[in-house]
Amino acid sequence: MSYKLDLRKSVSNLFGQLSTNEILRMFKDKPISRRTIFRVLKDCHEDKEPENKKNLVSVRTTKSLLSNAKNKVGQSTRRLSGKFEVSYVTVHNILKKNNVFYRKRKRAPKYTARQLEIIPKCCRELRRKHFVNGKFMILDDESYFTFSHHELSGNDGFYTENIVSTPDNVKYASKAKFEPKVLVWVAISSKGISTPVIRPFGAKAIDSDTYINQCLPKLKQFIENHHTRAEIMFWPDLASSHYAKKTLNWLTAQNIPFVPKKDNPPNIPQTRPIEDFWSVLKRKVYEKGWEAQNEQQLIGRFKRKLKDINIF
Repeated sequence: MSYKLDLRKSVSNLFGQLSTNEILRMFKDKPISRRTIFRVLKDCHEDKEPENKKNLVSVRTTKSLLSNAKNKVGQSTRRLSGKFEVSYVTVHNILKKNNVFYRKRKRAPKYTARQLEIIPKCCRELRRKHFVNGKFMILDDESYFTFSHHELSGNDGFYTENIVSTPDNVKYASKAKFEPKVLVWVAISSKGISTPVIRPFGAKAIDSDTYINQCLPKLKQFIENHHTRAEIMFWPDLASSHYAKKTLNWLTAQNIPFVPKKDNPPNIPQTRPIEDFWSVLKRKVYEKGWEAQNEQQLIGRFKRKLKDINIF
């Protein structure tokens, strides 16, 4: 006799001895749904023997259940259980048997019609004109680092045996309305990482003057240390400071080849390795739920973790 049928038998044995609510409480933590308990009690009223309902899920119902589960957002085993009047364990088993597994949705850019039109053309131009003859791509970008990062995968949960006794600093991810943060700029290539530019909390965003005076000299130094001018192509993103007239004049005067704005595809972070670099670095900075108490502590932590992934 199966474990599920044993549970049904146990429910039927309590019929007439306990109230429905008492029976529901007794089986609250057992792998049997409330709907199944009500069905068993109804069978008892009608003097029917409890059956193992597992064998009563028809092929048609199984196909319909799979159709409702596959490639649908917002479905769950409990929702499907209620819709098809079977236990959530049965739903889980049907999905598993048919290799249907729960996956988390990934973030992706949302494109406009204009972007979808020009992105393929720009990508072709990048490949045919700018990244030929073994040239090294050099990319730059900036990103914010806050004192804590509770949303990071691995920091968004915890284990406990008693939620009531769990300390508040573990149970709750506290976040200030305007959390202090520092802005970090770097340039990278397959040969390494440039010296970063770190902008303290409260400093204004990077405009063209800041970009030319603080960031681009670090880019130039990085190129001189690890590349020759003939073998590289600088690929900035489309931030306004990156393509300001004075910025382009500076790059031209320093003989640094760069991707023209007309050939630079918009909104394609998935093709820019520096986006993966930020993800790796932030996982290292905030691993095991680390939090900074002040700005100096955050900057020191950032510099130490940056060395851990520096390849030169």
